[in-house]
Amino acid sequence: RSYLFVSNDLKKWEYLHEFYQSDRKWTDRSEDNMCASFLPLPSSANGGKFSGKHLLLFISHNKGCQYYIGTYKNDKFYPDHHGRMSWHDNAFFAPEALLDSSGRQIMWAWIFDDRPDSVKNFYGWTGTYSLPRSLWLGEDGTLRMQPVRELAALRQNQRIKKNFSIKGDSELELNEFGDELLEIEITVQPGSANQVGVMIGCSEDGREKTVLYYDASEKKLIVDATNSSIDLGRRNIESAPFELKKDEPLIMRVFVDKGIVEVFANERQAIGRSIYPKLGGTGVKLFAKGSDVKILSIKAWEIMPSNPY
Repeated sequence: RSYLFVSNDLKKWEYLHEFYQSDRKWTDRSEDNMCASFLPLPSSANGGKFSGKHLLLFISHNKGCQYYIGTYKNDKFYPDHHGRMSWHDNAFFAPEALLDSSGRQIMWAWIFDDRPDSVKNFYGWTGTYSLPRSLWLGEDGTLRMQPVRELAALRQNQRIKKNFSIKGDSELELNEFGDELLEIEITVQPGSANQVGVMIGCSEDGREKTVLYYDASEKKLIVDATNSSIDLGRRNIESAPFELKKDEPLIMRVFVDKGIVEVFANERQAIGRSIYPKLGGTGVKLFAKGSDVKILSIKAWEIMPSNPY
């Protein structure tokens, strides 16, 4: 639940009523509504015209970041769509958002840090912000999301490979595509493959890797961190609902910053997780399961540190 108060001077506050009515088809009684952010949704990634809908970002402490899309009128919010940004656990947490001068709604979140307390205390920090995401309303009434365009200014040393295939139930190593700070954009025609995706942070001995892929049978975008580290981390599988339309190519944008990985799929879904590789692996491999897939293009950039100090 969330509650609405009003004030004329930001000192004396008057309670009005509950801000919206909870619906248990979306959340359960164990979930609270905290870290709320309530802003109008634009109609495009570049901001501009108001879509007519508002976005309520929030967390439940036990299940992480989520949101409602709906209509705001007469000092009440009427949600008509619900979504999550954390599914297996609450590791994607505490969203914040703002509107910029062009009307973009830009959000970021807190990605939990799973190092031992002794390590956190020694280094004096814990947790990491996610990449800033531009949010807008799609024509079908659901949320769209992509990394903000300004991140392209960090790209350097581009590598490109186009128009090739991967055999079903096989892997293809991409030599010289990996870096500790990395952006990858993959455009795939998955055909009838059950799974298609990319492995990042692959160590030479094969003991560490993080697997990001689309599962057509389960209709999910998946980050498999079970082998991301030989030491720290949750080492689990995070999966988000996601389905390609008929003949729609899969477009995955992957960002790696040593101990953080985020993946965006077709501007409709995204997952962000902490990982803790220990072996220094930077290998990148594409893979397919079930049948052959056509890779229309893969582009990779080394990412400059946004703060070299």
